[in-house]
Amino acid sequence: MKKTIVQNFQKFLPCKWNPTDEQLDTLDKLCLFAKEKGVNPRKDYEKVLLEAVNQKLALNNAVYKHILDVAFLEKVKLNYILKTKIKNFLDSTDMDSYILLLQKNKIISEKLIKAFTPVRTKDTKKALANVFDNDPLYKDVYASIFSRFCFNLFDTNCTTAYFSGINDSSENYFDFINHKYPDICNREHALGIIDISPDLFKISYENGCNAILQAIKSSYEIMNNHCVLGVYIPHFASLSDGMQWKLYSDIILFAEKFEKDKINKSYFKWTKIASQTCNYIERIVPYNAEFEYAFQGFVFKDCFILQHTEDNKYDLMLILEKNSRDERIVNCPACRSDNIQGNSYPILNVKSWECENPLCPDRSKYNRGKRYSFMSLFRQKEMMNDTNLIPDISITKWHLDCLPIVKKQDAFEMLVKHYSCVNDGIFVYTNEKFTSRKYLNRRIRAYNYKQTHLNLLSDFKNSTFFYRYIQANYRNIRPVMQTTFGNATVICGDALDALRKMDNNIIDGTITSPPYYNAKSYSQWPNIYCYLYDMYNIFIEIYRVMKEGAILLFNIFDYFDNENSVALSAMGNKRMILGAYMIDIFQRIGFSICGNIIWNKGEIQGNRSFNQGNMTPYYQAPLNCWEHILILSKGIKRSEYVDIVSSIVNIHPVIKIIQGKNIVGHEAPYPCEIPQLLIEKMKKGMTVLDPFLGSGTTSIVANQYNIASIGIEKNCNYFQLCQENLNRNKSDNNFRVKQQIKI
Repeated sequence: MKKTIVQNFQKFLPCKWNPTDEQLDTLDKLCLFAKEKGVNPRKDYEKVLLEAVNQKLALNNAVYKHILDVAFLEKVKLNYILKTKIKNFLDSTDMDSYILLLQKNKIISEKLIKAFTPVRTKDTKKALANVFDNDPLYKDVYASIFSRFCFNLFDTNCTTAYFSGINDSSENYFDFINHKYPDICNREHALGIIDISPDLFKISYENGCNAILQAIKSSYEIMNNHCVLGVYIPHFASLSDGMQWKLYSDIILFAEKFEKDKINKSYFKWTKIASQTCNYIERIVPYNAEFEYAFQGFVFKDCFILQHTEDNKYDLMLILEKNSRDERIVNCPACRSDNIQGNSYPILNVKSWECENPLCPDRSKYNRGKRYSFMSLFRQKEMMNDTNLIPDISITKWHLDCLPIVKKQDAFEMLVKHYSCVNDGIFVYTNEKFTSRKYLNRRIRAYNYKQTHLNLLSDFKNSTFFYRYIQANYRNIRPVMQTTFGNATVICGDALDALRKMDNNIIDGTITSPPYYNAKSYSQWPNIYCYLYDMYNIFIEIYRVMKEGAILLFNIFDYFDNENSVALSAMGNKRMILGAYMIDIFQRIGFSICGNIIWNKGEIQGNRSFNQGNMTPYYQAPLNCWEHILILSKGIKRSEYVDIVSSIVNIHPVIKIIQGKNIVGHEAPYPCEIPQLLIEKMKKGMTVLDPFLGSGTTSIVANQYNIASIGIEKNCNYFQLCQENLNRNKSDNNFRVKQQIKI
């Protein structure tokens, strides 16, 4: 049997080629197994070979793209399920099944039928010959085609039983996996929702916060892996705006860092992280920092800003994802072999595997093993279930993460549609009356918050995680250089050095946007601890130089990067939580958290929400269109600033790149409307501070309002740019509040 199979493959080749010894040995054993089971291979060798060649060489890609183009012109929407089936029908030249697919989905289009023109047999054979003529790695390509050819010759039940070593007749791969690991496909707790209500805080903020943190911890314990927890933080009339954002910070920090764990994996370079941090932060005692432990938990994915209908207040909805490390072997989805190796972690704590079965049908063109993770496999499976399709109107509505006029019920409906699948179990923590029921074909149950005798918040805030960067910097003050332009004093030097030369209680207001951790070439730190250490010490000095009642407006963005606190490779890339970190730092210093002005940038450029037609759960990531402008005060806000409260402001970002050229000279300038939020409230004789002046926008705006300013810029090139911009704008007496500053 083995000899016949090999000969029938070789006769189609333009050259002498033999399978590898590993392939021959595996094929021999497969043939013996099939014979024992009474299974004979297929005899239509040419048809099986043609499909394998078409698939491995992607010969129908141009035709597939043409079908998609025709569908677009015909206004026919093809989702991921239909696209996958069309691609398979092309490779197997199965036009009958293609037409049935169109009919089943009520797609009437002669043009789409005519567009189905798979590669001809003679062209497939020609492509097979071209591999030998033009590809020096032709042996690897033929080996990959041979693997698929051999696998498809046998009945699927036979091959999967042999390669898995389990006599399981399950045709469905996930039934097979579920028999092996009964818990892995469990979806009883596939989505969690924490619905926060004001009555949680009747006793105190700490009491209510601890109940919420306990619910987060319990949710992590019961939730199925790779699933989402949504946390709804409304604006409470009974709580201040600052409490809403204090809660935001405490929830995110706890959710991401509450698990203290030793990770016995090579990717956890804790000795290097410890060395980098201790070299940067000299006062750390390594033993006390416990760098051998990683702090993990949920992963912060998104925060939606949901504006009220009646005012400019807003609610928050956090999206957190559970990815708990699972080292159990997950058989290959193509051949069900357990002859696999643990390949890597493409996402932190999400294990991927590589199939090493030499006859796996899904080996790559150059005969590499198929790579996969259970998380991606499950989500792809749910793509194929058309009952999970999300309505276009929902995807369109939620494609940005700052939305006007959204009710809580709308937000919960989105959570269910976008982050769970049909027949999933959902749980809700709530104090509202709630009866278990079915909703959108999901099963929902409610849990009550439980009061805990533990002070989870206090214990967490005193953990060694924060010890790693909440440290005083007592270095010697280095020299700085300064110059003046009208009412503007511009200092070239490190912010910490410049601030330490300043007297106490001289600043009436501060507005700034610090360098975002490792976001630009001029703002690089070894890891997040070093960055937060610098921010902590700089803002201690800012607090000192500010007058009682002065406010600080602080702009920052939770962009994507690697904290370099667990994994130093790309697997550690994630949505940052800079806003949450900084709120905690400000509280430790002594600032009062007064609220957050949401800088809504609108329809920004980006493709994060582009889902390639995947209209199913877990693939709908909104574009992140807003940034924080935190409102902080030293003591009780002065009367000039009482109107600066939480709100949503629509401000278009500065257009800095035109035809590939940076026209403003700075990588991250903010628009003049940002410093105007503070400066327009100030009176003559007051002084505004910007410790990270950048291109000089704050000082330029202050000059136009006849307000004294002190700006600090460390980068010598940007310091020069500040001077040029201030010179250019000093004679502009025709400034209007809503005009664009010339920078």
